[in-house]
Amino acid sequence: MKKAQFILIGGGWRGEFYMRLAQKMPNRFEITAIVTVDPKQQTYYASWGFNCVESLDRALLAGQPDFVVICVPHTVAAKVAVEVLKTGLPVLSETPAGSSLDDLLYLAANMPQNAKYQVAEQYHLRPDMAARLSVIAKGKIGHPQLALVSLTNNYHAIALMRKFLNVSGHETTILAQRFQVTGQPGFERSGLALLERFQVYNQTLATFNFGQGKTGIYNFEDDQHRSFIRSQHIQVKGDRGELNDKDLRYLKDFKTPIISHVQRINKGEYENMEGVGFKGLILAGDWLYQNPYQETVLSDDEIALATCLRQMADYCRGGKAFYSFAQAAQDFYLTLLIEESIETQQAVHTQPQPWTSELLKDYE
Repeated sequence: MKKAQFILIGGGWRGEFYMRLAQKMPNRFEITAIVTVDPKQQTYYASWGFNCVESLDRALLAGQPDFVVICVPHTVAAKVAVEVLKTGLPVLSETPAGSSLDDLLYLAANMPQNAKYQVAEQYHLRPDMAARLSVIAKGKIGHPQLALVSLTNNYHAIALMRKFLNVSGHETTILAQRFQVTGQPGFERSGLALLERFQVYNQTLATFNFGQGKTGIYNFEDDQHRSFIRSQHIQVKGDRGELNDKDLRYLKDFKTPIISHVQRINKGEYENMEGVGFKGLILAGDWLYQNPYQETVLSDDEIALATCLRQMADYCRGGKAFYSFAQAAQDFYLTLLIEESIETQQAVHTQPQPWTSELLKDYE
């Protein structure tokens, strides 16, 4: 398989995930240049062995990439994306695609026709989420009707919710509230806390009435996905069964309940001498998910991001879209409506947007 070659615009905490993947799997991914105007970043990333330049024009001197990854502050992401797309280069933008509804409308209005643009939403590509989606696709729980996501924040959680329920751009009603809880921080972007400390976090609850008999529940405490003392929870209910975290319950027939558990299979545990790493996820003796990158030790998030990059390369070479502007815009739009519902203390309703018709086409 031809390796994916890309230019990285930006850097920082998230940008370094792309850099580490390129270093860990040089046979699969290559960053041809990093574009940053920050002298400190230029010096630092050059010490990693990357070609650092100040402009896209100079980056292109290193050769024509398959695509450009945009990893800049979300307040300028939409503008940078449009500038790159107008050169004819495909764009993979880090999440979110913008910082406001105005940003989304700007993208919709200014993106060149037939531009190749995707957003690097990775959660549904994580091994555990891909396994759950596989179970749902096989019809084990019947028609999914309710999805509770208490795992990650905002548009990430909504993206999972909509994929679990297979809903698109139909009118949605959202009712949300927020209160405070006290907890202790876990592993932050800055690292582990040096001293014990308590902190007040927002807890946000929101219900999504997607119509068609489908309901989503969002339950998230700030920092829940980084916390050592908070759990994560996924539940998807169908008319014939449910997924509850790692457990699957369904009916073989109307009088025969089946309970199975998803098992994680690793290399290097106990007497296993295959090496070290993650092999995949098994349910009732069948593989739900097999790690395509077993030659490299990666976290689940890194596996998801590597899959995102591979799918972007395939998309640029004529493959199918995997997380389009329309999908990303809808998930961020619904995030904005959570805040509107909290602020107004009322249920809010979606309105048709420039990307709505494209979403509905996906589900015809």
